[in-house]
Amino acid sequence: MRLSDVLRSAKMLPIFFVYSAAPPILAFVTTIHLALVVLRAHRSPAAAYSFVTFVSVLFAGSPWLISSLLGLVIGFVVHVGWFAACEQLLPAPAAKTPKPAAAPASAAAPRPGGMAQMARKPVEPARRTHEFVKTPVLAVFDETPDVRTFRMARPEGFEFKAGQFLTIRVRADGKEHVRCYSISSPPGAQGHLEITVKRIGLVSGALHATVRPGATLSVRPPGGAFFYPAGEDRPIVLIAGGVGITPLMSMLRHAIDAEPTRPVTLFYAVRTVEDVAFCDEIQMLARRHRQFRAFVAISDGPAGPEFFPGRINEELLTTGAPDIVHAVCLLCGPPPMLDATTALLAKMGVPKPQISFEIFQAAVAASAGGPPPVEASPAQEAVAHGLRFERSGSATTVEANQTMLEAAEACGVAIPSLCRAGVCGTCRTQVLSGDVQCASQMLDEQDRQDGFVLACVTKIKSDCTIDA
Repeated sequence: MRLSDVLRSAKMLPIFFVYSAAPPILAFVTTIHLALVVLRAHRSPAAAYSFVTFVSVLFAGSPWLISSLLGLVIGFVVHVGWFAACEQLLPAPAAKTPKPAAAPASAAAPRPGGMAQMARKPVEPARRTHEFVKTPVLAVFDETPDVRTFRMARPEGFEFKAGQFLTIRVRADGKEHVRCYSISSPPGAQGHLEITVKRIGLVSGALHATVRPGATLSVRPPGGAFFYPAGEDRPIVLIAGGVGITPLMSMLRHAIDAEPTRPVTLFYAVRTVEDVAFCDEIQMLARRHRQFRAFVAISDGPAGPEFFPGRINEELLTTGAPDIVHAVCLLCGPPPMLDATTALLAKMGVPKPQISFEIFQAAVAASAGGPPPVEASPAQEAVAHGLRFERSGSATTVEANQTMLEAAEACGVAIPSLCRAGVCGTCRTQVLSGDVQCASQMLDEQDRQDGFVLACVTKIKSDCTIDA
């Protein structure tokens, strides 16, 4: 057949055939392309040629069923929906090593009142999880008049999840103190870590007064059981009270960077407008990212047009997060606020497994120089009890005002400890017999059933035996 005959035959083809051929070809090429884009961003090559490609090929064949321009439109909608679904089905895994990436928005320029002098001292690697290493402070930023962010070089091997804390050793009033502070920077921040500290008490006051760019801090690798729920398809609701915003900022920054299509809503309660930490960054992120919404509640004084007067209540939660019953709710703040908010969420129908929280009282108490208070009944206040240490064979008498850890230290029994505030979990100890009262909420239900307590915030209520 001559070329002229082929061309003549082509002119006789029905117009609809041209339309029917275009959608499947475009569908197939586009879908495979999008699948590979998702693959390269999230998973290994094996994932593309299994689950992702299989579903994509099925979608690619759909326009053949409707041989018209309508098939192209339907195919396009299907492809866009599948691409969005891949973001949820194949979220980016947590990086095991810091990736070369742009610094977070908060680090683009020095914040008002902050200092940005760079230090080029070498950073020691963390050889074991219990060891402290020295790292230089790179910059200091003032978030509010009494809240300050300290940026330090990130030691080798310091991997963490958004929401976890950093343990720091600080010298104050002639003594060394160990405290835990939540990390406010995201896990993907290149080459640095940030903690945000409110000036209250001895240790945090010393940080504010003495730490400047170029200083050195002794830090221990991150830890903690309160962290970002990666890999889920539920929306996220963050509820912060005061300086409890610190771990939630790490989660917010991580969510926007690692799961850009996941809806995130922040409710942030403070007393006055001057107490709003990260104010400019929160507003900027809300403007730039459609999936993120922020609601700041001001309980005292004028709120201004961009804030909400009063406290976080059911009306505000319903307005800001209509689908809150399906969301993962992450809370951090003082105990009274958390008690009221968790009760409110339960009333609104949020299932208990979808609520996770961290009490900030522990960190505040630790910074002030002592553990959180443990309530005792009047009949118990003046009663001393016996404490026996199973492994060491020692025994002692515990006074009413002593914690389990203090009693152990007084008789020479070593129980590892760091924060002394019921936060880090280092002093986790099993009670073999007897009645105790542990003030920390850091242990899960299984630990409690198995008799574990945090010795630094546990009071003895009867004669006891512990595994120490």
